[in-house]
Amino acid sequence: MNPIDIIGMGQSKKDLTQNHLDIINRCDVLVAGRRYLEMFDLPAIQKIPVTGSIKKIVETIKKKINTNKIVVLASGDPLFYGIGSTLIQYFHKEQINIHSNISSISAAFVAIKEPWHDAKIISLHGKQSKPFCFSTLAGESKVAFLTDPQKNPQYIAAELIKNSFFDFTFCVLENLGDMKKEKIKWLDNLEEAATQKFSQPNIVILKKIKKENIDVSHETHIGMEDSLFKHSKGLITKSEVRSITLSKLKLIKKNHLLWDIGSGSGSLGIEAALQIPEGRVYAIEKNQNRISDIVYNIKKFHCANIKVINKEFPKGVGEIEENPDRIFIGGGGKNLKKIIQICCEKLVPSGVIVVNSVLLQNFHTALRLLKELNFDPQIVQIQIARSRPMPFGDRLEALNPVWIISGTKP
Repeated sequence: MNPIDIIGMGQSKKDLTQNHLDIINRCDVLVAGRRYLEMFDLPAIQKIPVTGSIKKIVETIKKKINTNKIVVLASGDPLFYGIGSTLIQYFHKEQINIHSNISSISAAFVAIKEPWHDAKIISLHGKQSKPFCFSTLAGESKVAFLTDPQKNPQYIAAELIKNSFFDFTFCVLENLGDMKKEKIKWLDNLEEAATQKFSQPNIVILKKIKKENIDVSHETHIGMEDSLFKHSKGLITKSEVRSITLSKLKLIKKNHLLWDIGSGSGSLGIEAALQIPEGRVYAIEKNQNRISDIVYNIKKFHCANIKVINKEFPKGVGEIEENPDRIFIGGGGKNLKKIIQICCEKLVPSGVIVVNSVLLQNFHTALRLLKELNFDPQIVQIQIARSRPMPFGDRLEALNPVWIISGTKP
């Protein structure tokens, strides 16, 4: 059985070494896209164009591998989102020789003279089992997209606008490696990028605009200072309580869906959103006067994966299509019993609910209901005292004690 030689073309035929060319000239079967096949005038070999289903190509190679020397040409680097990554799923690694070359992303950053060791690389090419979540770009300073005719620069610009990412410069590199058609365009206006047409193939690079004297949204941590959030009359889940509450919510997956009921200032929902960049937080708050605080804090921390619902729970639940993985109840008042019952019903199996209370009556209500529903509730009582300066030293000032009741749905 002959090995399969998979050769990366780099950006054009000129990137092939003499060794690459010798392997191609000695082969019996050349498998590649039509554009690459047309580059080689080799009448003695069989050319097989890569079109349609890759499984048909695999079957053809399997039929010919015993009696033919087969070369497969890949764009860029074969193992960088290339056909090499696919073929190693169908053949033993011992059957394959990989000949690497310059990847399109590497060539793109070379073209704009920028290092790319700190860049986030995203492929939008081909069919995706799940659409890319653009809200995950909140903490990135440099991003490169491999596009396709549908998920093109216009689509990327539109998604950035939808998620309020206006702090990136937008670069489109068209026909990279083609000396006659290659174009590099820098755009500061996303609206312009969303309406322009660009030729294929292309790559999009985003670079964060550096501004002075602004909050850097991704320099965050669990239990941030209360003063970093806009809030009214001290209505905020305090930093220390927030930290412990988030630990009880167990946000172990990046795509969790969380309901934050009685969101207040939105502080807990925001810190949770930073932990689940591929997920979503629904901040449900009945008080209209607090909505502006939540929206302000969301913009400050650039949390595009939070949706605010200004209704008294359970109103507004119909706006949420998926059941939650996690629920936090920070405010319930006299309706706490009804809120907990509905939340426990909507929560997914093995989902976690956390209820914070400063009232004895609400503590007993939450504990009793979670026991009745077999949630195996756990209780933590927190008493916090913060240091305050005095003329000749420091004293401790106590905050209200808080009960944190958590449980897991059977």
